[in-house]
Amino acid sequence: MKKLLFTLLAICMCLLALGQNDIPNLTRDIDEVEISPPAFTGITNYIDLASIDANYLQHYLISHIEYPDQAVTCGNEGTEVIKFNVNALGQVTNIDIVNGVCPAIDDEIVRVLESTNGMWKPGKKDGIPVTMEQEVSVVFSLEDNPEKVTEKFLKVATSCFTKGNELFYLKGKSKRAERLYSHGIKYMPYDQSLLIMRGLCRYERGNHEGAREDWTRLFELGTLDLNTEFYAQAEKLEAYKAFVAMLEEK
Repeated sequence: MKKLLFTLLAICMCLLALGQNDIPNLTRDIDEVEISPPAFTGITNYIDLASIDANYLQHYLISHIEYPDQAVTCGNEGTEVIKFNVNALGQVTNIDIVNGVCPAIDDEIVRVLESTNGMWKPGKKDGIPVTMEQEVSVVFSLEDNPEKVTEKFLKVATSCFTKGNELFYLKGKSKRAERLYSHGIKYMPYDQSLLIMRGLCRYERGNHEGAREDWTRLFELGTLDLNTEFYAQAEKLEAYKAFVAMLEEK
């Protein structure tokens, strides 16, 4: 059995990537700039369609992605997050694995995304085709019941967070704690608490670049809520001061 479950979680445009080789007119107000995101047509060398079904990409991925045998055998599960650009010619470029489940699944996602070259209607800025960044999230699970998948993934992530905090705060075992946070993120890559804590853990271990990557990702995802009790334990850490300083920069 090669393909047990595939769920498309999100497709979004990164508003920070409006186009390559595109010099903005700084005298214009932001609300004067008309932006339309890329759209997947499912057609090679497409004709400029007036209407495009937003589900085309989901249907295409479901039809073409295979759960790698190696991943199934090893029991690899999680949420794969991939960023890529759609350029002005409708080609997929700069594929980047933001959250990988395992190398076999990474390769499968890249293979299928590369097969969509020429099937995209480019995004436009003021009517001019430009390069824009897209993000896709895909769940790979050996469980075939969506409700049970959600329950399982949440349970794994919560356990990793709780045990990681115990190791980090109470036992001073930051290396093991970081491994647990990373395992939890593999299942729930958009979880604010896991991203903050792995960043704090990485910073305390001297991996300042890795910490900033986690926190930058966190800022990209939206609103932060720091009014929770466990963050109070972090206030004495140099890592937390660095995190707050970075937050103030944003």
